Amino acid sequence: MSIDQFFKLIHEDDDILVLDKAHGVLVIEDRYDQNIPCLRSVLKNIYRRIFIVHRLDSGTGGLMVFAKNEQAHKKLSIQFESGKVEKEYYALVEGRFDSPVTCMLPISKVNYHGKYKINFKSGRDSITTFYPLEYYKNSTLLKVVPYTGRTHQIRVHLKALKHPLVNDFLYNKKTDDKRLTLQSCKLSFFHPTKNIKLSYCNDTSDYIKSFIF
Repeated sequence: MSIDQFFKLIHEDDDILVLDKAHGVLVIEDRYDQNIPCLRSVLKNIYRRIFIVHRLDSGTGGLMVFAKNEQAHKKLSIQFESGKVEKEYYALVEGRFDSPVTCMLPISKVNYHGKYKINFKSGRDSITTFYPLEYYKNSTLLKVVPYTGRTHQIRVHLKALKHPLVNDFLYNKKTDDKRLTLQSCKLSFFHPTKNIKLSYCNDTSDYIKSFIF
C-alpha cells in the first residue's frame, strides 16, 4: 500500500502531526496479527520518533493528531484525558433521525472480543449529542459531538437509539467490510508548546455518503 492509502498530511511542525486517516486502517499493530499494516508502523518509517496521543477505530476515518516528542505527547494527552479537546464526527445512520438528541447512557465492555454495551450498573458515564444534517430515503447524515471518550461510544449510543451506523459489522448487520460510516471531521486543541488554539476541519462527507442506500 502507498502512503496516501493510509493518510493525508494536514499539518506538521516540530511538535505535532495532524493527519486525515483513511477508513479501514489500523492505528496501532493488531494484537493477533503483527503483519497487518498500521498507521504507527508507516509513520515510524518516516519520522524518527512518533507518539500516539489518541486513537480511532480502524474502520473510522478522519482527523487525528500525533506527537513528535515526549513533551508534546504529555501535554496533548492531558488535554484529551481532561476533556479539553473538541471533537466532531459525521455519521451516516439507518432510518430517519428526526431531531437533535443528547444520549447519556453509561457504557461498559461486554467481553474480550472488543464489543461494548449499555450498562446501568457498572457502565462508565458517556455523553454524546447527535444533530441531523441531511435526510435520504433510508438513512440520515448526522453531526456527532462526543463529550466523553469511551471506546465505541458513538457506535454503542447509536445502536441504543435504534439508529446504528449504516455500515457497522459489530453493532449492525454482520459484514466482512470493516469500514464504518463514521468520520472524525473536526479536532480543536491547544498547541503543546506554542499555547495557541488550533482547529482543523474536514467538511467533506462524500466517503461515508457513498454508503447511502
